[in-house]
Order: sequence, then structure tokens, then C-alpha cells
Amino acid sequence: MRRADPEDSLDNAPSEGETLSDFFAFEEIFARVLSTADDELDANNRYLFWSGIGAGGALGLTFLARVVFTDAAGEATPGLLGNLLYPVGFLIIVLGRYQLFTENTLTPVVLVLTKLASLRNLLRLWGVVLVANMIGAVGAAGLLAYFDVMTPERLERALEMGHEAYETRWFSLFSKGVIAGWIVAAMVWLVHGGRDTVSKILFVWLLMYFVGVGGFFHVITSSVEVFFLSFRLEEVAFLPLFPMFVLPVLLGNTIGGVTFVAVLNYSQFAAHEDSALFERYGERLSWREWMLGARGRPPGERPKVS
Repeated sequence: MRRADPEDSLDNAPSEGETLSDFFAFEEIFARVLSTADDELDANNRYLFWSGIGAGGALGLTFLARVVFTDAAGEATPGLLGNLLYPVGFLIIVLGRYQLFTENTLTPVVLVLTKLASLRNLLRLWGVVLVANMIGAVGAAGLLAYFDVMTPERLERALEMGHEAYETRWFSLFSKGVIAGWIVAAMVWLVHGGRDTVSKILFVWLLMYFVGVGGFFHVITSSVEVFFLSFRLEEVAFLPLFPMFVLPVLLGNTIGGVTFVAVLNYSQFAAHEDSALFERYGERLSWREWMLGARGRPPGERPKVS
């Protein structure tokens, strides 16, 4: 049988064509972020609450993983090996689509910055998710503190981790919280740019591993550590942890996520304000509507897709 000449296969080839990119352009990533933000802002409080509790509990696994790997590696505090599974809770949250407060510093904020959603609705979302995350974190810390899940050696490591976080100064907590918020929000942006699950896992693992190794503070993960310490040691009072520890980390995470990612990405997109991308969300809100949330889509109504 005669083998076909390669040149003959070109006879029916098109004379013109275009190259297809294998990545999302900036505008495409922005569109995916807006779509996610719209879903989150449209969610009811009941869903946000239970999903938020699940996220807080998942980050309890991050604390446990750090303890186990730190002990197994023989490290005094979590280092290169001890932080290997720091991203485990975040992977559960991102792939399982749970609601985590620091993730919500990017997606809904971008939609609010474009005046397509109200500030009031954003604060509702933040409030419900943050409270639920904290309840989940307290529950996870209590489970690890009062149930027999750690060896004496691992318990000692866990208490050392809690002490290190608890003894950190207020401004240092805030400063390291800013960096952590920046990294987490950047991770969310990159996840929206990933085309497959493997790439999303890689983005989450690399950036969250950086948070752990860098000694930065995430408001929910780090709170599990100090809550655990309070449950195990009577001299560490529980309620003062909120103004002394949770508040500075919370402020840092929020400022880091909003300022360094959401605002910067929005400013890059500002030149495309007349893009058809925004048409599916309807008209921009007035300043009054933006502040008070007086106008919006009827419940359950989705934006028009062109």
C-alpha cells in the first residue's frame, strides 16, 4: 500500500485561520470573577451560614496537619516540612465551593466596585460568612482540644504553635495579616484563571504553602490555634482573644485582600468600563442604591446572558 505524500494532505487545508489561545485573557478572568461574585451575593443567609461553618471546620484540618507534619519532621515549629499540608483546608474549601471570608474579599468586592451590586449586600455576605467561619473554627478547636486525637508529643507541638501566635504583638499580627490577605485574594484570582482542576490545586497549594512557611496570619486558620490554646490552658482567656488577636488579623486580611488585589485589578480594567461584559448585569446603581441596596434584581432572577 502506497503511503500518502504529506504534501497531498495540504490540498484541502484552509488558506486562512487564527491561533486559539490556551489561557484566559485578563477580561475573561475578570468575567469569571464577576460571575462568581454574582452567585455569592445572590446566595441566601442560610446557605452562607452552613457553608461558612464547613469552611471554618475545614481549616481546623490545616491546624491538625501542621501539628502532625511538624512532629513527624522533628521540627520545633512548622517549617518547610511541617507546612507541607497547610493548604489542605484551603483545597477543601476551593474545590468544595465553601464560603470563606478571605475569599470574599476579592470576588464580591470587584462587583461592588463596578457599582453593579450594593455595599449593603456585601456587608451582609461578609457578616454571615465571618460569623459562620468563626463558629466552625471554635468547633474545630474544641474538638481537637477535648477529644483524644493527638499524642503527647503532638499536643506539645500544638500548644507551642498556639503560644507563638498568642504572644505576637498586635501590629505584627495586623502586618502579617495584610500579606496573608493579599496572597489569599491573589490565589482566588489565579484559580479563576485556571482551566482544569490540577492547575487550580497547584495554585492553591503553592500560595497557601507560602502563607504557612512565611509565618503569615490567616484570620480563621490562626484563630483555631489560639482557640485551641485557650481551651487547653486556663490562663489564656477566650473572649479577650477577639480584640487582641482576631481583630488585627481580620483587619489585615481584609485590607490586604481588597487593596492589593481587588482594587488593583479593577483599576486595570477601568479602561474597559464600556465593555459589553457589564451589560448582562444591568444598569449601574446610583450612589444611594449602592450604599443602601435600595434597588436590585428580584430574588432568584439571574443576570441576562448575551
